[in-house]
Amino acid sequence: MRLPLLVLMGLALASPAMAAPDYAPWLIKTAQGPILNGYKSFQSSAARLEQSVQSFCTAPDAAGLDTVKAGFVDTLAAWQKVQWVSYGPVEAFHRGQRMQFWPDKKNAGDRQMLALIKDRKADALEAHRIPFASVAIQGLPAMEMLLFADSQADKVLANADETAFRCQLLAGISNNLHRVGGELVTEWEKPGGAVDILGKIKDGNTPYTDDRQAASQMFNALHGELSAIAEVKLSYAMGANAEEARPSRAESWRAKQSAANIRHNLESLRDVFVGTGPLLASLGKPDQADKLLKATDEALASLSQLKAPLEVEMTSPDGWKRLTTLKTKVKAVAQILETDIANTLELQVGFNALDGD
Repeated sequence: MRLPLLVLMGLALASPAMAAPDYAPWLIKTAQGPILNGYKSFQSSAARLEQSVQSFCTAPDAAGLDTVKAGFVDTLAAWQKVQWVSYGPVEAFHRGQRMQFWPDKKNAGDRQMLALIKDRKADALEAHRIPFASVAIQGLPAMEMLLFADSQADKVLANADETAFRCQLLAGISNNLHRVGGELVTEWEKPGGAVDILGKIKDGNTPYTDDRQAASQMFNALHGELSAIAEVKLSYAMGANAEEARPSRAESWRAKQSAANIRHNLESLRDVFVGTGPLLASLGKPDQADKLLKATDEALASLSQLKAPLEVEMTSPDGWKRLTTLKTKVKAVAQILETDIANTLELQVGFNALDGD
């Protein structure tokens, strides 16, 4: 049965207007949960790593070195959980690049670390000097090289002098990771810090014009991480086929942690996506949150189908196909975010939150 046009118009006028998005709960929940807790986890892991280096260097042996390596893997995993946070305190003093200078397309980290080793300049990584050293030798990739590179790993236990020298390098980097991790926790949780700022945007006197600007910043960081997984962590190393794959372009190829990194990335993003549920429901779109989480779960399931470390998978035709499927699944998550979610939340991919509307 057709309703008269005037009746339809009357119904439309009588319908309540869709509520404007209230971003504040999502912003604050994410800041207090995945972000702050993630930084605290990184700080704790880095502290344990620093302690393991100190213990190893006091009485060097193979078992102690294995403990250091395990501590590195734990610290790397903790960083991957907050890697998507590309804004806020991590931007100040190049903290993000100092923790993980990657991708290093000009191989600056290896070149500079090898120069330090050749010239025996461990003092460049002393606590009072390391903040002024090159970002390429301050963080996780530099430590990974010392612990896992074929040409370097065995030298940590080569002889007393060599061990003492490399212990200075490992101690300097692990101390830097721990210190910067502490700075990030402080800058987020202190009175007047990043968490407080996000809770006081409506009061004015913050770097943000309104909650939407802050939400746009976070939204683009989330989308940016998905793009980085697909285009940098996967495509950049995979090449056009298995024959052209370049495993050394993978993110943590020496430690064989590149696939684990992606898992930690996706799990952390999923935690943030869960927080969109109440917001999308308040806008009449609860199904979109379910769709986003389902797509993320499918990407994680695809990742679990890998038969070998990512660095190995990409060199075989079947493994390369599995990684292509993973990339497709990750792009599907990004697509939902940049279309369905963006439209409902009135946000836009590519919006620079600090430029204003």
